[in-house]
Amino acid sequence: MFWLSGDNSIRVERHYGDRLFPCYANRPRTISEMFDAVVAATPDAEAIVDQHRRVSYRDLDKDSRRFATALSRKGIKPGDRVVLNLGNGAEFIIALLGAIRLGAIAVPVGSRLRRPELEFIYNNCNAVAAIYDQKSSPEQPTPSSAPECKLQILVGGKANQNEVAFDEILGKAPAFIGQSEAQEDECAVLLYTSGTTGQPKGAMLTHLGIIHSTLHWCRRYDFKAGERTVLSVPASHVTGIAAQIFPMIGCGGCTITMGNFDVGDFLDLVEAERQTFTIMVPAMYNLILMRGDLKNRDFNTWRIGAFGGAPMPEATIRKIGKFLPDLYLSNAYGATEVTSPATIMPLADCRTALDSIGKVVECGDILIMDNQGFEVPLGEIGEIWISGPMVVPKYWNRAEADKDSFVAGYWCSGDIGTMDQDGFLRILDRKKDMINRGGYKIFSAEVENVLIEHPEINEAALVPVPCPVLGERAHAFVVFNKHEISKDD
Repeated sequence: MFWLSGDNSIRVERHYGDRLFPCYANRPRTISEMFDAVVAATPDAEAIVDQHRRVSYRDLDKDSRRFATALSRKGIKPGDRVVLNLGNGAEFIIALLGAIRLGAIAVPVGSRLRRPELEFIYNNCNAVAAIYDQKSSPEQPTPSSAPECKLQILVGGKANQNEVAFDEILGKAPAFIGQSEAQEDECAVLLYTSGTTGQPKGAMLTHLGIIHSTLHWCRRYDFKAGERTVLSVPASHVTGIAAQIFPMIGCGGCTITMGNFDVGDFLDLVEAERQTFTIMVPAMYNLILMRGDLKNRDFNTWRIGAFGGAPMPEATIRKIGKFLPDLYLSNAYGATEVTSPATIMPLADCRTALDSIGKVVECGDILIMDNQGFEVPLGEIGEIWISGPMVVPKYWNRAEADKDSFVAGYWCSGDIGTMDQDGFLRILDRKKDMINRGGYKIFSAEVENVLIEHPEINEAALVPVPCPVLGERAHAFVVFNKHEISKDD
């Protein structure tokens, strides 16, 4: 794969109209171009392990092309939105690559969403097709509530009169469809952010952004051909797509899918499938500490355990280090709007900068800004603004939200943090969640980290409660350890 050859040259480019930012000069221009190069280089390598099913890159290429052809025969055109309402499995990856191959826009949605939420997304993006499994089938919008969605594809089970079976259309379609005419600035994946208020917003992930996110992961962690990851977070989330599926494709690696996270099953897969890398939320690492049997296991291939989505208490990092001393626990910070990572902790700093969320990715830029729109000095507190080729150009049909969230190519994260002179970023709190106690600003993450240092506390959360005198007071909730693995057990 030429993009992993060592040529890391960067140049400033213009994209999305009037945005200027650094880009890797040596890169694939589209997702299909990247995938085709990997198939040509390693056709027999494992691309997916889905329970007892093993899929090579050659077979994944054939199946994704067949799915693209099947969509085309059903009238789906480049630019059309195709909803993927599937759990973790081979079909998700086949459908994702097939839709992108055609030039359609894949719209992954969580398998736990209910009908009202799905109706909003289907209608907001004017979805013309949906692929879903038996679990999510009962929640699908009716024809009258999502009238533009004319094609319903069922994975598993028997299709009714309004559906077509995934295996049937895949089996009948030849794998002849070629490269789409997609341009790298075009949307490839539309991901709806959950948000904290109002309806979700569709973030438009482009080929350019996904390619750069893939290269940021591969180069920061020095991925080689044949890396292996257990996908235990939802495939439909930006972490599953942009931090695992595409980076594994980018290095010719393998994605091992898990339907639902279970500590024992996860550790079994890590050991049996020789995992080298994964990314999970801190709560999952906590569960491994609480419930996992870490004795008499062979985890010698597991090199990198990335985490994000929430702060990882320093105490948890140290506890995991006692049992997995060769594992690099690397913080990564990002969001749907930045196609996953904005910062990644370099492996060399994983064991020293425990309170940091890493350094900005190579083609990114981060500013710490005050409420008046001025950059603050190093070490001072402000809102984190992010720019780079991985930042989405805009939301889907949400012009007002664009004005609130994007300034001169920077995405305003709403997170409060600081940057030190060595480039390490630290997050203190969400801008809206900061506790204001009589004018004194309290950052919940700082207090939570102190609480979790106590050996009897496993989890902690600090929240504001109304106060007629001070405006707000801080109130802590803690979860005490019932059992903790001892190094001497």
